[in-house]
Amino acid sequence: MFANVIERDPIAPRPSGLRAAREGVRIRVLSVGDDPLVHEGLRALLGAEHDMELVGEVGSEEFDPLRFASLLPAVVLMGTQLLAHDAIAQLQAFEPSARVILLASRGVDMRTRRAMEAGAHGCLLSCNVRAALAQAVRAVAAGRRFIDGDSALQLMRSRGEEDLKAREIRVLELVAAGKANKEIARELCTTEGTVKNYVKRILGKLHASDRTHAVVIGIARGIIELRRIPA
Repeated sequence: MFANVIERDPIAPRPSGLRAAREGVRIRVLSVGDDPLVHEGLRALLGAEHDMELVGEVGSEEFDPLRFASLLPAVVLMGTQLLAHDAIAQLQAFEPSARVILLASRGVDMRTRRAMEAGAHGCLLSCNVRAALAQAVRAVAAGRRFIDGDSALQLMRSRGEEDLKAREIRVLELVAAGKANKEIARELCTTEGTVKNYVKRILGKLHASDRTHAVVIGIARGIIELRRIPA
């Protein structure tokens, strides 16, 4: 498990990001993820800024709303490798004012889109973190959204090709589980012909050459998740 929380000063009532900037209070930032090298890099970048501080480094399994409440960060930096959309949804339900910036390490995919839809306020590709992290933190802490240009472009491009409907995603999950069309039809209470049509549409939307290729693309882009694939 990753190292536990770092706390550098007693917790006090947190001013809003905009008011904090005006009053000279440093922006409190929490880093959530499982890669120590990412935490180390963020620590160095934030440490070079006079108006922000890293108040915690938390592994994905250690992150929960209570941990958030104990640290009172103005901004949470969250990797998309974990189920960011689930974590953000829980955080928003617990603390509606929570503000999250996604750090997309492998480009924008369905995980990123789901996390943005769940309530993330910013998105940075890993290749742009060094140049734009401070700007993103200040913008999001002040109540604005921040999406770097590369992320915005990838989000726009991915919308059409990855826009699988819920039923199609379920079919793809069952294909990933190794089920034949007849088995999928039985499980979904439909006909084998309908399943074949679903598979055909999935292959077309993902530009996949066959079922296996579609599954590989689906997992790589976060359209389907391993934990949700039936045994």
